[in-house]
Order: sequence, then structure tokens, then C-alpha cells
Amino acid sequence: MKKLYLPLIFALACTTVVACGGTSGSAPTGPNVVKMVGGTFAIAAISIHKGDTITFVDDSGNGALHILVIGQNAQQTTEKNAPDFGGTAGKRIDVGENWTTPPWTTAGTFHVTCTVHPAMNLTITVS
Repeated sequence: MKKLYLPLIFALACTTVVACGGTSGSAPTGPNVVKMVGGTFAIAAISIHKGDTITFVDDSGNGALHILVIGQNAQQTTEKNAPDFGGTAGKRIDVGENWTTPPWTTAGTFHVTCTVHPAMNLTITVS
């Protein structure tokens, strides 16, 4: 009976990681994917529709630690109706990880920056 517990716990742990949006074997692709390579975003701006999400992908071969916040030039600011990026701590993304934002529910222009890399600035236009 004890021999069944270890495989069961392992299977449950793997299921939990997948369900919570953990790193997968391949990086997501698509129109609302923003890649981070080293200390930069691969693009400077993205346009999305209300209700869309954005997936940030940290390159596993040339990535870095990123802490994403709403704001510009590594400074967190309040932008009304922007989704939550982890409060004042920001959203930490380690090398090889990816993270999908909550839905962007309000039209407007928003900004995302990395507190570790001041030159990392992304403008998001929601229509």
C-alpha cells in the first residue's frame, strides 16, 4: 500500500503545476505572446482586444530574472483598470518560465516594465 502513495503524490504534484500555469516543455506562441530575451522585451508595443490576456515568455536559453509591474522605466505606477501584476511585489518570472496575465478588461493604453531592467518597457493598447 505504501508503494502507491509516492506515485500518487508525484502525479498530483505534476497536475497541480500544469493547472497553475507552470513552465511547460515548449514556449507558447500566438498573437498575444511577448517574449523576453535577456534584459529586453522582443517587442516594444502590443495591441489586444478587451478581455484578452498576454503571455510573457522568458527565454530558457537566454533569459533572466524579471519582475514585471505596471509602469515605466522600472518604476511601478498606478494605471486605472490595469490588471493585477502581483501588487507591490510585482510578478516574478524566472528563466524559462512563462506567465499569463489576467484579462485586460478596459480599453486604453497601459505600460509594463521590469524592475530589474529599466530599459524593458512595453506599451499595451487595448481596444
